[in-house]
Amino acid sequence: MKLPKKIIDANVILRFFLEDDEEKFQRAREFFRKLEFGEDDALLSEIVFAEVIWVLQKVYSIPRKEISPIFLKLLNYHGLKTVFSKEIFSESLKLYAVHTADIQDIFLAVLARVKGSKIISFDKADFKKLKADFTEP
Repeated sequence: MKLPKKIIDANVILRFFLEDDEEKFQRAREFFRKLEFGEDDALLSEIVFAEVIWVLQKVYSIPRKEISPIFLKLLNYHGLKTVFSKEIFSESLKLYAVHTADIQDIFLAVLARVKGSKIISFDKADFKKLKADFTEP
């Protein structure tokens, strides 16, 4: 896949979700409207995905069950591109809504499952809960 020339930063997604700065929200809304209908394209990286979720939960105290559906809707935008399949992001968001593990661990667990990989980690508890294939180094 050829990557888009634009890469979205977390603050654009946050302004769009939070609507806490009217001028920036309007600009972000127009940008995402173009992505929604495939009039433009941009890359959502895994790091920005995780950062947005972390900020929404830890800084703004938004519950997991509220974060998941708004991000799932954004993932369906035609012009929003990801390096890994959008299904990995979607499945991660669905698990995030019902698990206590951090989004980073959830994403790794889903990625490992989809790719048939093993996670190398010292963190046994979360990966056991997520039923991920893992081992220590």
